[in-house]
Formats: sequence, C-alpha cells, structure tokens
Amino acid sequence: MIIAIVAVFGLLLIASVPLIIFSTVKVTVTIEHSRAVEELQIDVKALFGLLFYSTAIPLKELLESGEEAIKDKAEETTFKGDIQELLKLFKKTHGAKDAIQFILEKTSVRKIQWETNFGMTNAANTAVGAELLLNAKIALFALLSHYSNLLTVPQLIVTPIYEMKTIQTYIKCMITFKLGHAMIAVIKLMKSQKNIQGT
Repeated sequence: MIIAIVAVFGLLLIASVPLIIFSTVKVTVTIEHSRAVEELQIDVKALFGLLFYSTAIPLKELLESGEEAIKDKAEETTFKGDIQELLKLFKKTHGAKDAIQFILEKTSVRKIQWETNFGMTNAANTAVGAELLLNAKIALFALLSHYSNLLTVPQLIVTPIYEMKTIQTYIKCMITFKLGHAMIAVIKLMKSQKNIQGT
C-alpha cells in the first residue's frame, strides 16, 4: 500500500515538472509619480496563478536609499579603488551579458502605458520639452523592441501643461516569460559568475 502511494506521488511529481517548466510568469510593474502618489508597484503571478506576489515601494524611499548607498561608496573608495570597482563591475556585467540577452529574447512585452504631464512656466519651452520627451520615449521603445518581443503598440502620451511647472508620470508595463527560460538564464548567470571568480 505504501509503495503504491509513493509510486503515485512520484508519478505526479514527474508529471508536474513539465507543467512547472512551461508555465508562464507574468510580471506587472506600475510606477506613479504625481502629487498624490509616488510609488513603484510590482505584481508577479506564476504557476497558472497559484503563486502571487505583490509589493509596493515608495519612490522617495527608493531614491533616498540609492543616494545614501552612492554617498557611502564615494566616501569609502579612493580613485584607485574606483577603477578596480569599475573593472570588477565590467567583468560581472560582461559575463552576465549572455544570460541577460537570453532572457530578453524570451521575454514578451504585452502591455506598455506611459503617460506624462509636462509643464514649464514658458509655453514655448513646454511645447519643445514635451516634443523632446515624446521622441525620447519612442526611441527607448524602438530599442526595447530590438532586444525583446514587443507584442503591443506602446501607449506613449505626453500632455503639455502650460499653466504651471510640473512633471507627473504614470508607467504600466506587463511582461511574460516561461519559468523554464528563467531557470536557464539563472544557470547561465551562475556559470558566468563562477568563471569570473575562477580567473
């Protein structure tokens, strides 16, 4: 009886491996910067919606922690130390290039919405700034479409606000990839880091 239960459990486990590997991971990133809200929200769904993770991080907190880390780093290191850190970082990023390129190729971008309200005190400057901002957005997503599967037409909106000086933005991006592809990318990354440490 126990052998039969173990055998059934083993078969179920073997049958579930392909389901796990070929299951889709859906990641939705929302960034909002306005007078009312300053927040980064990340939602992750995996294993056909059985696993769900959501987190919201205040942008102010995120920016402050980044600034503190940069300040501490600047105080600690010398010019010689900076060059060594830069070389180390270059080696790491160069080694991770294959893993990053692989996961980007296997990633599908399914939704992009990026709305910005932009205003300066001068109407002419506002019009020029809004146009430059829109062109920068278009260039960024043209580059993104080259490295990943862009399956949607991005909603890129820049609204000029002539009455006051302001910049408010709302970004929503949804990407999907297979869990198996993420596992392969992690293995590639670990191999590259191991090779760097070995040299």
